[in-house]
Order: sequence, then C-alpha cells, then structure tokens
Amino acid sequence: MAKIYKKNSFLHRNSGSYAIFVDREIIFLEKRLNMMKKIQRGLFPSVVCGLFSTMMLPGCIGNGTAGGNEVSVDSIPMDTTVYLDEANTESPKCQIKINFKYLKSANKNDSLTQVINRVLEDAFSSAHVGAVSPRAFVASIKESLAGDYLKDVQGSYQTDLKNGMKPDEIPNWYNYEYEINSELQEGKDSIWNYAVTTFQYTGGAHPNTWAQWVNIDAANGKKLDKSEVFAKGTEEDICRLILDKLLAEANKKLETDTLTCVEGLQAVGILLDTDLYVPDNFLLEKEGVTFLYNTYDIAPYYMGRFQLTVPYEEINTYLIKK
Repeated sequence: MAKIYKKNSFLHRNSGSYAIFVDREIIFLEKRLNMMKKIQRGLFPSVVCGLFSTMMLPGCIGNGTAGGNEVSVDSIPMDTTVYLDEANTESPKCQIKINFKYLKSANKNDSLTQVINRVLEDAFSSAHVGAVSPRAFVASIKESLAGDYLKDVQGSYQTDLKNGMKPDEIPNWYNYEYEINSELQEGKDSIWNYAVTTFQYTGGAHPNTWAQWVNIDAANGKKLDKSEVFAKGTEEDICRLILDKLLAEANKKLETDTLTCVEGLQAVGILLDTDLYVPDNFLLEKEGVTFLYNTYDIAPYYMGRFQLTVPYEEINTYLIKK
C-alpha cells in the first residue's frame, strides 16, 4: 500500500523528452502563479474607466437559506474590452469577463449573509474584499486586470509601431483574455458550495485555467477547511478512495482500461513528481465529496484537471460530521 504515497523520482526514471516538456511548460505555469498572486494579493494598478467598453447586469438565479433567513443567489456578470489604442477598435485588445455570484437577502439586517459574502469575495479575489457593494467589487477587479494588461504590453506595442510595424504584422501575444466565473449552490446539510474558475491567456502557446473551491457553513458563515471536515489521521485512507477514482478517470481520459496502479499512472505522466494527497479544493456536495486537482497539480498540462467524486457511502467513515 505504501506505493500509493511513496514518491518515485522521475528525474531518474524518465528520458530527456520529459525535461524538454518541462522547459516548454514552465513559463506558462509561472504566468498562472503570477496571475493567482495578483488577483489574491492586489498587485494590479487601477486605470481610467474611459478605456473600457463595459456591460454589467445583475441577475437572480436561485434560492436558499442562511441562518434561517431566506436568501437568493444573485450574480453580477460583466464583459469588458480594453484596447491598446482606445481610438482604434482594430488594435490589440484584452477581453475581460467576470461573473460574480453571491447571496442576496430580503432582510436588510441579515448580518450572516454579509459574512458569507465576504468569504465568497475572498475566494473570488481576496485583494478586493470589503468593497461597498458586489457591483463595486466586480468593478475593482475589472480595473485591476485592465491595468495589468496595459502595463504589460502597451510600451512594447508603442515601440513596435514607431519602428514601423504594420497592422498585419502585429503578433497575437498582444491580445490578452481573462474570464473569471463562479458557481454557488447548496451542498450537503446546508453547506454552500462555491467554485471560482479562472481562464487566462496572456500570450504563449496555450491558455491556462484553474479553480478554487470553498465550502461555507450556512449556519455561521464559516469556511470549512480540511481539518474541520476530515478526521485526523485518515488522509491515507481517503487517498485510497481517491486513487480508485483517479485510475477510472485517467482510463477514461486516455480511452483505455489498462491503468490499474500508481506505476501505470506515472507511465502516462500522472503523479510523477508528487505523492497522491487530499487537496484543499473539495466540495461537500449532496451525493458525495468531490476533489479537484487543477492542471499541473498531479499531471502535465495536456492531461487537464481531475475532478473526482467519492460517494458518501464510501467516505462517511472518515468525515468528522457524518
């Protein structure tokens, strides 16, 4: 059983082709990490709103409860295009799409819903938590992303134009794209499930997508971490359950049925440089616990992300609250 968790050194087991793959992929991983840090820590500068063409609309999309109060799931979608030359819509551009979902209470004195919304904001973009309204929260993220785009490429673009670059010679990497979406729904036993997915293209061979998942206790607004959900000392047992689902999903992705063990997964690029572990990204859904491994977490880019659900009848033994 130790083979599930004991790391096999890929540096000694793989050919030079893997090293070439790492060289090609590492720049995109670094950009993803930098993007995550900027969104979460507030490193984007603000910009003048006149540079945008923006659409922002509210929308009510569901109902639930928070501490006994009737609440609805509301959303603020926003679609913005930022041009490097604001007078020329044919110039390179950055497309920004945001869909922030949050709770809306009919009770103006519902402080618990406000607490929950702060947790949602923190998961969506911690750098902007505390805005005066959900609409202001979304607007601040938009301005930050747009400012980062202009800071990254406007200087180079102007230099290329001065050097005689023609419109049909403009490289595609001058065009950026960001899309941040969220889903909010009730999970197990009055727990709110919140999933934030970020798509980013900032030049390069391919875009990157990653997600952050959060569980919130509707009774008190508290974010539930692993230590509050899974019993102490059960990670190895939970990993056995996850491994079964991982093998099934990997076989499905690769359209085969030959993967039956960790060594087989490693042969196709999964778990080469990490042990199997219980991720921070999980959702306590109605039918089971779903674990998420983002792209690069346990496998290379081409394998994508792994979303693995363990039914409650299999995992209940290892939960603190059954």
